Amino acid sequence: MILLDEIAKKGIERSKDYPEESFLIRGLWRTDLLFRPNPAERTFNYVYLLVQTVGEGACYCSVTPQLREGFGLLGKDCRRVETDYRCFQVAMTDAMYSAFEKTPDETFSMTGSSSDKALWRSQIVVNEVMRQFELVGKKDGCVVNVGAIGNIIKMLRAKGMDVAATDGDPTLVGSEIGGVHVYDQDRTAEYVERCDVAVMTGMVISTESMTNILEAARRGGTRLVMFCETGANLCEEYVKLGVDSAIAEYFPFYIFGGTTKIDVFRKK
Repeated sequence: MILLDEIAKKGIERSKDYPEESFLIRGLWRTDLLFRPNPAERTFNYVYLLVQTVGEGACYCSVTPQLREGFGLLGKDCRRVETDYRCFQVAMTDAMYSAFEKTPDETFSMTGSSSDKALWRSQIVVNEVMRQFELVGKKDGCVVNVGAIGNIIKMLRAKGMDVAATDGDPTLVGSEIGGVHVYDQDRTAEYVERCDVAVMTGMVISTESMTNILEAARRGGTRLVMFCETGANLCEEYVKLGVDSAIAEYFPFYIFGGTTKIDVFRKK
């Protein structure tokens, strides 16, 4: 939890330059999600939490309680909420950062169906992975996908990459996605250290595995690409912590029809 605490502390200091009302909680959503955008993709079965201030803070959750009239949080300052639930901690910090101005290296926007946007979003992620290989003068190599995404795996394999995958979903562990074996999340650090590039979901901040991944990447000289619905507003901070490319997908996510915005932040 130290990493999230550091980000939150930095945000609280930065927030002094913004009006107090920017951090008041206006809304809370807890959504049960079952989604499969196309036949090549896995079925996503999650709960996600949204905390709304001037923007939305989001976190996909493994454990989060029913809202029960918002726990008395409506109208409270998201910077000062104390909770034992990791999902709330991440979403509150993400909501705080939604108030801050951002300077992405590249911005994308698409209006369309969820199935079309699933491929569009995956291509953005894969392009960032390929950019990491170009930066070190390589055309191919090993990529580990932490939090297996079928469309990303399929696209990487089409590029000639040797792909491994890890996941915390027990229904996926031991199975194959896109011809790639899915290992248990307890082997994530091993594969991050072994591979040239690791591409991971924003959920690594909520599962408290991000610190181990950063350390494994340093040991192995592995480049890191992160794509975030969870903690999208934190992406600019992630690149300061050592992530090579952090891809922020803001709510409403690609899983909804309509317009989705993605910002890409790259390590300088």
